[in-house]
Amino acid sequence: MIFILLKIFLLSFLLNLVYEVCHSVLYKTCQEARLNFYVPLILKASLKDAFFISLFYLITVFLFRDFFILNNYWGLSAFIILCLAFSFVDEKISLKLGRWQYAANMPKIFGVGLTPLLELAITGALAFLLIF
Repeated sequence: MIFILLKIFLLSFLLNLVYEVCHSVLYKTCQEARLNFYVPLILKASLKDAFFISLFYLITVFLFRDFFILNNYWGLSAFIILCLAFSFVDEKISLKLGRWQYAANMPKIFGVGLTPLLELAITGALAFLLIF
């Protein structure tokens, strides 16, 4: 279990690092940031995302008693719902606190950016596909 969790964390970190860099162009904060601010911001966000993907994986494993999340439709669905709910609340809080600002070209749904809303669900599911 520890080995699987470590693989999920490390792969999620790498996938989220790529995702963060790719969608950072949709953030006014990143467009205006100096490199010495941008790099730590992206690394910290990727680590946080990997942590939450790993945590939500653990929650679904304990709820559905199945390590192989791709074999369990309900477990995978619960994981995706957890990711979407967390991402939505996290984005709302971060925007309200001014942690970052969206650029004009950020697609939004219900007041939050579409790409950050979907990030954990997409990168988590991709990590599971690559690991399992």
